[in-house]
Amino acid sequence: MLVVDPSSAEDWALYAGHRSHFSAALLTSAPAHPGRLCILGAGKCNDVDLERLSEAFSEIHLVDIDPPSVASAVARQTPAVRARLRPHAPVDLSGLSSKRLGKWQRKPPTRGELEAFEAATLGAIVARLPGPFDVVASACILTQLSFSLRKELGERHPLLGPMRHALMTMHLRSLLALSVVGGRCVFACDAVSSTSYPLDALPAESDLNEVLRAAVASGAAYFAANPKLIVETLRYHPELAEHTSEPEQLTPWLWTGPLARTYLVYALRFMRL
Repeated sequence: MLVVDPSSAEDWALYAGHRSHFSAALLTSAPAHPGRLCILGAGKCNDVDLERLSEAFSEIHLVDIDPPSVASAVARQTPAVRARLRPHAPVDLSGLSSKRLGKWQRKPPTRGELEAFEAATLGAIVARLPGPFDVVASACILTQLSFSLRKELGERHPLLGPMRHALMTMHLRSLLALSVVGGRCVFACDAVSSTSYPLDALPAESDLNEVLRAAVASGAAYFAANPKLIVETLRYHPELAEHTSEPEQLTPWLWTGPLARTYLVYALRFMRL
């Protein structure tokens, strides 16, 4: 998720717009019966309305690498909501251990090593969580994973691009692998911020789908957040293409968040076949 220290009421208010849109995407993805929801990158849950979600889901599994963040999210809920929460932390959604990154810094991985990384990380995530789930959501976590990879390896690493693509593919495969057949995946992502695209100068009546396309075309969008790349991966990766429906892009939304930056956020929804 997009990270601040959300221990205060002001921080909770900061996420209000983003929380409303993302929670609505999850609620409209819920099955007719009270199902099981899994949120990857849940953190302190400022971006989801757990009270509303608890009315639609019998279990809500909160997955994150940081145990204190998840614990604080659970602690501030009412007893009725807490009864439906299932925290899972620490869970590493990236598989990017210091040992592995150190090895890759010294010697770039081969294609075979990247494929082995994807398979091992996916296997560890699935083994760690009690899936499958009716709805699996990615809470704006992929950009954070990608930024961490870039920070550790450096902007000039010769295989940074392929490794980020492997991380993206593995994350999408994780959503699919954790979903029940007929279940829905909701991939939410912060595509670009006002530091690299003039989101704060947009007219009030702007078509945000067009803004998203323009930001991507200009090269301003984060690599891991490029919706065109995500959709193409879902359509053409052998495993993903065989087992996912055509992705539906929900209407993007703007959110002014940490550091007074405005983010353009979108969500893709697809079904496991």
